[in-house]
Amino acid sequence: MKHRQILRAAAAFTLCLTATTMMASTATAAPTKGKVSVLNWWTSGSEAKSMHILQQMLADQGYKMVNDAVSGGGGSNARTVLKSRIQSHNVPGAAQIKGPEIQQWCSTGLTMSIDALAEKSHWDQVLPTAVSKYMKCDGHYVAVPFNIHRTNWLWINKAVLAKAGAAMPTDWDSLVAALKKIKQAGITPIAGGGNTWQVATELDAIALAAGGPDFYRKAFVDLDTSALSGDDMIKSFKHLRTIQQYSDPNAQGLSWNHDTGEVVQGKAGMQIMGDWAKGEITNANATPGKEIACIAFPGAHTGYSYQSDSFEMFAHSNSDQNAQYAFARTALSPKFQRKFNKAKGSIPVRQDVSLKGFDACAHKAKKDFKAAEKNNALVPTFSQDMAEKGAVKGAIFDVIAKFYNDKNMSAEDAAREMAHRVQQAQAMS
Repeated sequence: MKHRQILRAAAAFTLCLTATTMMASTATAAPTKGKVSVLNWWTSGSEAKSMHILQQMLADQGYKMVNDAVSGGGGSNARTVLKSRIQSHNVPGAAQIKGPEIQQWCSTGLTMSIDALAEKSHWDQVLPTAVSKYMKCDGHYVAVPFNIHRTNWLWINKAVLAKAGAAMPTDWDSLVAALKKIKQAGITPIAGGGNTWQVATELDAIALAAGGPDFYRKAFVDLDTSALSGDDMIKSFKHLRTIQQYSDPNAQGLSWNHDTGEVVQGKAGMQIMGDWAKGEITNANATPGKEIACIAFPGAHTGYSYQSDSFEMFAHSNSDQNAQYAFARTALSPKFQRKFNKAKGSIPVRQDVSLKGFDACAHKAKKDFKAAEKNNALVPTFSQDMAEKGAVKGAIFDVIAKFYNDKNMSAEDAAREMAHRVQQAQAMS
């Protein structure tokens, strides 16, 4: 017994050597009723901070959460790890999975129903239908949502705009005029374009503004060939090319959160990115809605491109079922919803949670979400795994990458190729 006590003391001393391990030891110090392994791709500063909140809240209840975070690829690396772990019979208790991919995993028979928890906690009443429908498979809850993110945001450094003598953009033409003035002032107009995932996020916002919600749904949800190859898609690619011309030519390989930092520091004027960027803005001691303006990406149309980060629960995992239930229950508790979403930059997925103390951009996001819900202007974001999965998403991303990397490729050719590649992907699926 004494030997074990010495070993535990030595381990505790080792864990306190760095700030990161200090956080981990705090979150796992409580006696455990069980543990849950959680696979995810949240590795940026604000994302890690957000996960630590959940880790600590579970520890306070006596549960240990193993935060298995895998960086890179906008989640693609984490998906590869998940498949590998399932093949090696090391199944996590929960894994970050979104949109239609939830149903895809459910069809494997590996997922765990959490209907009893959902019914007891009234999830059908507190969650918007646009989100809850994705959390179910054959009518049964198998995943828990954490938040609502808006993808089609444009973040603008107000000081850069003033220095350049540019006005706040309200439509496409005024946006281009502002970008031109920022460039003339010797500042990078747009921070972005570091990889295909980021470029797809830009096209996501551009397409919704250029063609509107009905076009967006036909193209990226219904996969309508005429929409994928038509005038609105051509316009979207043309606008993407314009954005590329005002982006940092040396951006290749730079991460989205690096780009957010460039905007906060005034080294770049704007960024097209979802509101997970708010966490990085806050971490950099700026206030979203004050120093950094937030507007829906401007164009001919308005709409709300949304995603909900969610975690699918797995049966026969390496985790304790009681800990899995505690994970899901805590994730949708009002207390966690407030703490997590303030840190993450999103808004609570629970519709009964107050936004008191949240920033101005969060209040705008919720107001716009409600309006879009009412006006049928909500669209599930294709770039963040809410509209398509697997081969179809891969085909769309491949065409976007090809267009962005080949400046001689026309918008017309890109639209035609996207329609063709999506047709191929559907046939192969």
